[in-house]
Amino acid sequence: FRMESVPFQEEVPERKVCIVGSELVENYTVYIIEVTDGEHRWTVKHRYSDFHELHEKLTAEKKVDKRLLPPKKMLGKNSKSLVERRQKELELYLQTLLLQFPQATPSPLAYFLNFHLYEINGITAALAEELFHKGEQLLQAGEVFSLSPLQLYSISQQLRLAKPTCCNGDAKTDLGHILDFTCRLRYLKISGTRGSVGTSNIQESSLPFDLSVFKSLLQIEISECSSQQIQGLSSLRSSLATMSIHRTTETMMSILVPEASEFSQWEPEGAESGCPVTAVIPVWRNLTTLDMSHNCISTIDSSVKLIRKVEFLDLSYNQLSSVENLQHLYNLVHVDLSYNSLRVLEAAHTRLGNIKTLSLAGNLLDQLTGLSKLYSLVNLDLSHNQLAQLEEIRKIGSLPCLEKLNLSSNPMCIIPDYRTKVLAQFGDRAAEVCLDCTMTTEKELDTVEVLKAIQKAKEAKDRKSSGEKKVHTLNPTAGDQFILSVSTHSLHFKDLTCKIHPSVEEVLSGLQMDLLLPYSQLLLSSRAELPDSCLAFELQSGSTCWYIFSEAEELQQTRTELTALIQVRGQHRNILKPLNLTYKMPVTLILGPRRHFPTLFYSFMCDLYQSEAEEVRQVLWLSVVLYKSPEAELTCCLLLSTDTIYFLLEDSATTLGHHSGRIKDIYTPILLLSELLSINVGLFDQYFRIVGHSADHIVCCLSRDSYGTSVFLQELMSALSLQQQLPPPEPSDQDFYSQFTNTNTGKMQNYELVHSSRVKFIYPSEEEMGDLTFIVAERKTPAIAASSRSFNILLYLLVFQVRTSFSLIPDFREKTLILTSTDVFLLDEDYVSYPLPDFAKEPPSRERYQLREARRIRDLDRVLLGYQTYPQALTLVFDDLPGPDLLCHLTMDHFAAGGEEAQPRGGGSNGGAEGEVQWCVFVPGADSRERLISLLARQWEALCSRELPVELTG
Repeated sequence: FRMESVPFQEEVPERKVCIVGSELVENYTVYIIEVTDGEHRWTVKHRYSDFHELHEKLTAEKKVDKRLLPPKKMLGKNSKSLVERRQKELELYLQTLLLQFPQATPSPLAYFLNFHLYEINGITAALAEELFHKGEQLLQAGEVFSLSPLQLYSISQQLRLAKPTCCNGDAKTDLGHILDFTCRLRYLKISGTRGSVGTSNIQESSLPFDLSVFKSLLQIEISECSSQQIQGLSSLRSSLATMSIHRTTETMMSILVPEASEFSQWEPEGAESGCPVTAVIPVWRNLTTLDMSHNCISTIDSSVKLIRKVEFLDLSYNQLSSVENLQHLYNLVHVDLSYNSLRVLEAAHTRLGNIKTLSLAGNLLDQLTGLSKLYSLVNLDLSHNQLAQLEEIRKIGSLPCLEKLNLSSNPMCIIPDYRTKVLAQFGDRAAEVCLDCTMTTEKELDTVEVLKAIQKAKEAKDRKSSGEKKVHTLNPTAGDQFILSVSTHSLHFKDLTCKIHPSVEEVLSGLQMDLLLPYSQLLLSSRAELPDSCLAFELQSGSTCWYIFSEAEELQQTRTELTALIQVRGQHRNILKPLNLTYKMPVTLILGPRRHFPTLFYSFMCDLYQSEAEEVRQVLWLSVVLYKSPEAELTCCLLLSTDTIYFLLEDSATTLGHHSGRIKDIYTPILLLSELLSINVGLFDQYFRIVGHSADHIVCCLSRDSYGTSVFLQELMSALSLQQQLPPPEPSDQDFYSQFTNTNTGKMQNYELVHSSRVKFIYPSEEEMGDLTFIVAERKTPAIAASSRSFNILLYLLVFQVRTSFSLIPDFREKTLILTSTDVFLLDEDYVSYPLPDFAKEPPSRERYQLREARRIRDLDRVLLGYQTYPQALTLVFDDLPGPDLLCHLTMDHFAAGGEEAQPRGGGSNGGAEGEVQWCVFVPGADSRERLISLLARQWEALCSRELPVELTG
């Protein structure tokens, strides 16, 4: 329904009330009252007791006769005849009240008939009383005040009526309280509704309201309204700084220049016009932020001439197909045009000027030609578009200030190495660009440098204009030196001391020397991703790598000669020296002996260099346990190639007596991929066991990192896919049962994934998790053990327990940490012997799980982060209280050997204050450590109803 506004309304609209029906709710009757006020109509529901309460209030004020209300009935009150008779009597009662109070309706009656929700006088009276009590506090707090279009309509209509501002005699409801508040209000929010308001027939979108009563507004937000109903918005031009309009308009003109509906020609104030105009429109003097998102705007019209001071413009979620007229906004800094219908932006710099942030997400862009000259752009969002070609990124790659670029959800994102290829388009600024909300990593920067070098080599070859070659090599017979001269990048190594052959000095005197080093220090790199026109080398004692680009034939000859010289010189100079890597504690592996890795890796690779068909796919630092020596955990560098798995172990491994190969005092067991039978993946991907044909070929790899394990398994599956398929066995070799089994090659079946190479990847089963759950649950009381079905394991980690002896030398012991909903456990676990291999004749001497320590989570007092120089360690401090739900006090002294002296109570795990037990555990992975702390904190809070204390110890 629509209501036409009139300039002045002097007559009070006719009011009617009638009871149109009743309904039975539980054991009482509710009467349905229909109230009519002019063209507005709504319904109210009340039971008889509500009528009685209203009557009591009116009689207390001595305004009505006590006998006016029909009497209460105790028996048969819900009978049909009584309800019908009482319905007529109550209707007559309400009509009598309205006739008795035609002007000033008493407050009890007004609230009874919901006048405060739907009737003009009632709405303004309720709002005035609210502002009488809270208005000053709201203004002083500077909070945003919300009003509905119906409330604003009521205020506007009240101002049009020729009657007193306080019609009911209550000073609290005086309209002056509203006007005083609106004159001083600074932050306003107007939220309309779609459809009818409550139980009425009132359509808020058809109610006009006037904003001229607001004299000091700085910020306004209007949503779910209609631009036709908004009046007086132009009166806010001198004060408003921020304006947000949502789901309200189809044009910017109707909001910014409402006068345009009256004047066909107009010009903004202060503009010079060469033709006669009919109106001069004042500008928005202080408006700096305009948000007109979520509307139906199809074009940016000339009304923007009035908002020249705007810095933030949001036109997202509209229907824009082009960008126009923004050249009038000289102060624009941030522009949001996301989720429109833009297909192309031609010469955007001529319209967008010196903006810093531009969002074009969710459009239909497939090219970026128009963005190439936005030189001040810092943040650019191009996600959810149609960009498919990397060449388009080159058009914005030269923007000097661009720091954040979002290209997610574009077709180009499926291109292999998408990130590095995009970053390469930014040249030397690749490190400064944050792509898709992810900072650029060092690995990506290294790849970008290679791509840039390859691109430069291609460009140089295409130009063919450079007559000077950038690579100069001496005749290999000249001596023991390798000399490189690079005209564009000078490198000096003053710390390299070597004796220069006399035959070389004469040549060096006529050259600019940028790099001089002996062959014994040179390592040639053979990477599959490098083209034939690139030669890469680095120093054995350094981490810098150089790339030389020239003709492929020349570089191939140079490489062949250098390889021969390095091999010859290496035989005489013993460049592959034995490595004496000693690891006294497993923690040295976890901290990562990265300084030894280049020497170890390249020394090993030199022996593999002759195998051109073999390629290294994965390198992983971890610990290993051999099946024949399950008591020793060895430091290992695992190398996965396309043919073989290599285990580069510490020298102490040779004392075990089981070895497959030695390389320069490096103990190196090997396992051909063709001899691989299965891979057993441990719980929570904390380790994996590699199984071959015999006990000599079973190795358990303790990565203690679920991510590292998953990456290795993926690379292993990829390498196995390259292996030649083995012919199926003859039927005569099969037993009776295997003839009828179906392996379903490449499919998961009962926690086993049979790869196409016939290698089984065996994952933990529910039975295995159930066994572990039973072991930790049986330490509980019989009542809790009986309910072990709800006793779930939340976290399983391979950690090191740090114990300090009297010599103050930390002792690191391998442990398995298990976290449940109520307890935390430390166990010794045999990783390599279980599950039993097929050739095993008897069970291992050790049980798979041996519970060593257990503590209740609610006994945890605090968590200390940091342990001496090892930030990966954390200390759990428990109150040393005997637990009623544990069968015994499980500490290391309880399980101590018979000949060992038990430690005093309270110090079973590590030294601490009296009455405390400290567990210092070393968690290698940062993600695992954070997850352990998070789960501990959550369970502790659930048990103790407060936050877990966490302290930093340095």
